[in-house]
Amino acid sequence: MELRPELQPPILDEEWLDRLAELADKLDGCQSDEGDAMLAEFNQAAGTELAIENFQKIYCSEDHKDWVRRILYQRDLRPDPRLSKEEMAEIVSRIQEGDDNDFYLELFLVNCLHPAGTELIYWPDEVPELPRDREATATEIAELAMRKSGQA
Repeated sequence: MELRPELQPPILDEEWLDRLAELADKLDGCQSDEGDAMLAEFNQAAGTELAIENFQKIYCSEDHKDWVRRILYQRDLRPDPRLSKEEMAEIVSRIQEGDDNDFYLELFLVNCLHPAGTELIYWPDEVPELPRDREATATEIAELAMRKSGQA
């Protein structure tokens, strides 16, 4: 299924992304009094209002460039009231296939109404509303993700 342009990853300038990742790397582990100028530069360039604490221990969990990319996606994504169940199922499928995983995962999260969030995709056995005897389909996950908590 082809997704609307607003449901596809934006094209990010690689030089800009590299510069932001370099700043994030320097801010990772930096004390607030040491990194004030770099933090201001990062926030100005990225259009964010992050605190120095947001940069701590990134290196422990992911590459700085991937982290920056996620931050930029989060910055721009908003719930889409026009999102259809078919589109959400396609988003789930793309996450499961590993296509632009960071973008589609953030898109899923911003539109997911179910409190289980990513458990719907990564730990479906932990979600009682999903099937136990087989793997849930992308459509079943999408329907549950778009259902307000407590609705049948």
